[in-house]
Amino acid sequence: MSIIDLFLTLDRAGPGDAESLRWALDVAQTPDDARVLDAGCGTGADTGTLIHAVPRGRVVALDAAEAFIDVVAGKYTQAEAVAGDMLVPPPGPYDLIWSAGAVYNTGVAAALSAWRPHLAPRGRVAFSDLRWTGMERPQAVVDFFASEGVTLSDCDALEAEIAQAGWRVLGARWVGRAGWAAYYEPLEAQLANERDQALVEAFKSEINCWKLHGDSYDYRLVVVEPE
Repeated sequence: MSIIDLFLTLDRAGPGDAESLRWALDVAQTPDDARVLDAGCGTGADTGTLIHAVPRGRVVALDAAEAFIDVVAGKYTQAEAVAGDMLVPPPGPYDLIWSAGAVYNTGVAAALSAWRPHLAPRGRVAFSDLRWTGMERPQAVVDFFASEGVTLSDCDALEAEIAQAGWRVLGARWVGRAGWAAYYEPLEAQLANERDQALVEAFKSEINCWKLHGDSYDYRLVVVEPE
């Protein structure tokens, strides 16, 4: 079974929760008639919350995995579900572009540069990105993410990347442990039924790393607007 197959029956394909999304919507001052892009939507973990937040607006859910988009289209008929590159979204303009944990695929600067032309006047972007929370850098965490091809940096580096791209930060916070639990607890239960033992062991290693050292890293959630 592929990773995509594993997540098809799960609501969430990465850390996050409705509470942190609602915080971002509040900071972004997203109106209830907004046009919103859910970029890298996965199986629609946040799509329902976005739909509820903009009852007079429109949500476009975008993901590269067609199988995920099929799930979203079945769950949320109110949304426009589109398979494609999140850096080349369907025509907007958008009052909010939301992206939960997906900018690591492209890099912060590339994502912000690609999305800028698709924003409405006074449009905002909200996204989460994995970062160190402080000075503690456990070697086990460094080694684990290095094995995944990821080198973590801190919040100062994130804010520098945002500023260098020509954007300003309106608000920032951590997703927090509740957001990780919302992802890992259903995933851990699903692994009990998974036959691909290599996949099981890889995710168990990831989950165990978080259980032991999760206070040292988290997803930094930021709301930004163009300068």
